Amino acid sequence: MHRSLLRTKLAQSRTKVASKVSERAKSMMPIQVENPHNCIVCGRKMRAFRGGSSEGRVCSPNCARKWADG
Repeated sequence: MHRSLLRTKLAQSRTKVASKVSERAKSMMPIQVENPHNCIVCGRKMRAFRGGSSEGRVCSPNCARKWADG
């Protein structure tokens, strides 16, 4: 097989895996209706930010660990 063909196949598989992982992570995230600027674990109010959607934010590494564990 030609080297460039192998590179494109490898790149395609990486993007496919990355999209599947992000899709699964988004599906596991709890839906937050009340206020999009709160931590999804403890409910602490957080500052609004401009970039992207604010769904599923956590306020600290401890909250991130708690969300990942359970």
